Amino acid sequence: MEFSQLLTYFVSLLVICNPFSALPALLGLTHGRSLQEKRRTGVVSGFAVAVILVICTWIGGPLLQFLGITVSAFQCAGGIVVFMLALSLLKAEVSPMKQTSEDQKEALHKDSIAVVPLAIPLMAGPGAISAVIVQVYSFPGVFNQLIMSVGGIAVGAVLGIILYFAGNVEKMLGRSGINIVNRIGGLILAAIAVETIAKGVIGLFPRLSGG
Repeated sequence: MEFSQLLTYFVSLLVICNPFSALPALLGLTHGRSLQEKRRTGVVSGFAVAVILVICTWIGGPLLQFLGITVSAFQCAGGIVVFMLALSLLKAEVSPMKQTSEDQKEALHKDSIAVVPLAIPLMAGPGAISAVIVQVYSFPGVFNQLIMSVGGIAVGAVLGIILYFAGNVEKMLGRSGINIVNRIGGLILAAIAVETIAKGVIGLFPRLSGG
């Protein structure tokens, strides 16, 4: 995996996890708590996302092999999931795949919401997990997995930093600013999803490539 490919992987994961969609949830679910508690929740969420991404990097591929799922089929399915997330970003709304109304109600009664629902499924949801497993198949080898693990840790670190300053970021960007960032990210994510689906379709139907 080259540096440009690692950078693309990092950016795509960051867009999929979308810390800006977690900002309102963090502020809403920690309403009434001290600033220190809110910041600790943000840091723990970022750490949890990093752990989830690294775990998926190492066991996602073997799990698919155990289940007998082909790489091409998973690329198509993962691409569709990511594309649906991209559509939600373009509409500046949280995808139901990331958090349902039931998840929101349940979170209100939990003492710690850093891991569930903030880390998973709100940030490290189906889209992020799919993207990680697809990239592991695209760039096989222990060395590439180590590099992607570093990328996952970096994504978690960025998420933790953004959520640590959640209140400041929301005040600085405002609702309109966050929506603009979400829509730009959604457009980039949609392009990545289309490319992933195309690779999967060609893998399932090689004749489409003209070979």
